[in-house]
Amino acid sequence: MSVEEFEKNIITKGKKPDGSEPSLPEDAEIKINNGSLLKDEDLVPKEPGTSEKTPKTLTRPTDRVFADYRTTSSQYNATIGGLPATCYPLYGIPTIRSDIPAPRIRRISDRTNYGDEANAYALLCPSVFSQKGVYEKDIFKTRPKAEIARILRNIGVSISDQNFEEIWKQACMKNHRGEVCIESIRNILDEIQASRTKCS
Repeated sequence: MSVEEFEKNIITKGKKPDGSEPSLPEDAEIKINNGSLLKDEDLVPKEPGTSEKTPKTLTRPTDRVFADYRTTSSQYNATIGGLPATCYPLYGIPTIRSDIPAPRIRRISDRTNYGDEANAYALLCPSVFSQKGVYEKDIFKTRPKAEIARILRNIGVSISDQNFEEIWKQACMKNHRGEVCIESIRNILDEIQASRTKCS
């Protein structure tokens, strides 16, 4: 039998040559249910106090929710002061790899997040520092006294030499090594500004 004959046989199997549907054999028994489709227990009153009836709403298996249904998470935290999150077992590698230090020079193929990347908010609303190309490592870099004084003059902060000496001494006392960065100077200036606004 060729492929074409086989296809033709499959397509026309059980159909009459004129294209009509095949009729049931004469000896086939046809069972007809003469009973009604709805039973009396399937009908409910349409409105309370009326004789008019309507079919009741079908129920789904999800309609019968168990009242005492509990998840393992709800069982962990069933009591106040139950298991703290630190007791939960940890699996896998963390998304932010704070367990390993970030390399000084990052390769293009290194897609690891070391915790120094910006989040979605920082991408949508960048800070003044990121708009100017100043990064966190630049702010926390230890700098000499003359360089910090020059940076403050360049950004428009007008401080007398005597005031700068006092700020420098306070910043040196904050660090146990006596190292000073832009962030420590900025924190001292913020404290001075806060004390002035508190007094007035």
